[in-house]
Amino acid sequence: MIPVNANLRLIGLIAILGLLQMVVVPVFLLPISPHFGWLLLLGVIATPTHWSLIHEAIHGNLLPHRAANGLGGRALAIVFGSPFQLLRFGHLMHHRFNRTPLQRSDVSPKAGPPGAKESAWYYFLITIGLYAFEAAAALFALLPGRILEALVVRAFGDAAPDGRTMAPMARKQLLEAPGRNRLRLDGLFICILFGLGFWFYGSCWWMLALALAARGVIVSLLDNAYHYGNKLDDLHAGYNLRLPRALRCAFLNFNLHEVHHRHPCAPWSELPRLFAEGGNVYHETLARAAFRQFFGLIPEPVAAKGGADLRNRAADVRTCRTERARTAPAALIEAGHGRDPWSHS
Repeated sequence: MIPVNANLRLIGLIAILGLLQMVVVPVFLLPISPHFGWLLLLGVIATPTHWSLIHEAIHGNLLPHRAANGLGGRALAIVFGSPFQLLRFGHLMHHRFNRTPLQRSDVSPKAGPPGAKESAWYYFLITIGLYAFEAAAALFALLPGRILEALVVRAFGDAAPDGRTMAPMARKQLLEAPGRNRLRLDGLFICILFGLGFWFYGSCWWMLALALAARGVIVSLLDNAYHYGNKLDDLHAGYNLRLPRALRCAFLNFNLHEVHHRHPCAPWSELPRLFAEGGNVYHETLARAAFRQFFGLIPEPVAAKGGADLRNRAADVRTCRTERARTAPAALIEAGHGRDPWSHS
């Protein structure tokens, strides 16, 4: 069941933070003192919650009515800085093509070390590049049709060796009505919103720019942390990453990512129950998984065997624990010369 009341409260929180960032701080507070610029950190800290709400809308789990869910997702995405139509398409394609040649930015097709350009592109994507492209999509959406079509083909026109491609779906969702109209309209709203925001900040425009850059770092760094090193061609691959309870709530349980991939239609409030009932384990902490990406691109032969997959290590640990639990009583009895130390006889 969709947690409507909780979602509405969180939507209200994001709206308040957006108003604070775009209007209250630059118009009313900065003239009093530039130190009020530190309030922009509140929006940065809320980035995981903001994205997770958009994610719920993508899967139809933000609000129970389809129209309200769509409008809520579009409004959240406008404040986020990227058209909902693009975010929705990209994420659903991620589910459809996870760990295929179309969706594994952490894998180098080479057997040996990756080249300098390939590595530079990879590090750009995981530090700020992903969000930079998502935000730039608002501007791209307003370009003439032929240019927009060329950009969409360039971004989503690749084909896997088996012929699978995102191109037909990208054309339908991004270049044909009604998707194209939503993409353009939301792109226009984003340009107006952020254009006014930078205008309000005036000479302090760099404060807003830094806040958006910090958001970009968080979004880009966390995006593939849930999949770095996963075995190839496993559509349900992902990591369940450990977080303190307070942060789990802030992430809307997005850290239970393997569970989400196996139950993509389940709202965020159901993931802990599904995690427990499915006998799942945590594969790593979120922080370690995120910074593990700086080990760099993984050669395809290594990734194909699952050589960098944290789930294999978690499975080994679970097997060792099970074996210890099974053999421990026998070892204790043997140490006690045949007498069970837990027996009262």
